[in-house]
Amino acid sequence: MSAFLARNRLIVLAYAGMVLLLLVTALFSPGFLSVSNMRSTVVLAAFVGIVALGQTFVIIGGGIDLSVPWVLNSAAIIMALLCGGQDLPLVWVMPLLLAGGAFIGLINGIGVAQFGVPPIIMTLATNVILQGLILVLTGGSPTPSAPALIQFLSVGRLGGFPVIALIWLALTLVATLLLSKAAFGRHLYALGTSATVAEFSGVPTARTTILTYVISGLTAAFAGMLLTGYSGQAYLGMGDAYLFTSIAAVAIGGASILGGSGHYLGTVAGAMVLTILTGLLPALNLSSGALLIVYGAVILLTVSIGSETFAGLGGRLRGKEG
Repeated sequence: MSAFLARNRLIVLAYAGMVLLLLVTALFSPGFLSVSNMRSTVVLAAFVGIVALGQTFVIIGGGIDLSVPWVLNSAAIIMALLCGGQDLPLVWVMPLLLAGGAFIGLINGIGVAQFGVPPIIMTLATNVILQGLILVLTGGSPTPSAPALIQFLSVGRLGGFPVIALIWLALTLVATLLLSKAAFGRHLYALGTSATVAEFSGVPTARTTILTYVISGLTAAFAGMLLTGYSGQAYLGMGDAYLFTSIAAVAIGGASILGGSGHYLGTVAGAMVLTILTGLLPALNLSSGALLIVYGAVILLTVSIGSETFAGLGGRLRGKEG
């Protein structure tokens, strides 16, 4: 047990923080721990968690994906336009948009891995291009309502459990298997720790990098469709809030923003923490701006800790060489 805690102490701390935050919020907001409210909290956290799944893979590999907002938004708006509120077109629209999200991720991955474009520049440019394309496509006009099936996936229940929570659980199991049991997971951690060492060790670094961005594009597009079902309609800017939340969820979950460490199980806790915080703010009479301060502080803190860790590691390696 002690060995498990030592290996996963940051994940354990993330869940301990989540429990503590739940108790604190319950003190200021009676009824917060009720079944109905906790169900709603899990539903809201699921959107963050699904977007942050791909972000987790990218960050562990030493990158970052700033195109998430408009990959999400593009999938949401195009789905609404193509379906026109009908379920039947989803048979081909959903696979098409998932493939589109993966294709955007492929472009990001090729730009980063093959052409050496810094991840921040590559994904930010992609995000801006997608925003412009959607503005041209819609002209700012409202979109049709979300299909009933998508609404069921987002807000419906099966046996008393939110459907989206079950979807999130399934994705968590898949992500855990990929990171813990598959060769891809080993390659990913090696890539994030040192791309040069990983390449000399036979790790397919370019392919691994590209795959992380493909996964991120997939999850962002999927989350966009589901979020449309939750809100009932797609709208411009609906993905903007998920840029920093997806990054902060990964950081709170114990991953280093500089890559090489972390796990999606920690990100799940991070998504819950951020969602619980949004419930705590009204109880403390704080504005949403306070949450942005938290996001920024978390990212700054994790980058600082990561920088110190890597500096210390570099010093020890130089000492051994000397």
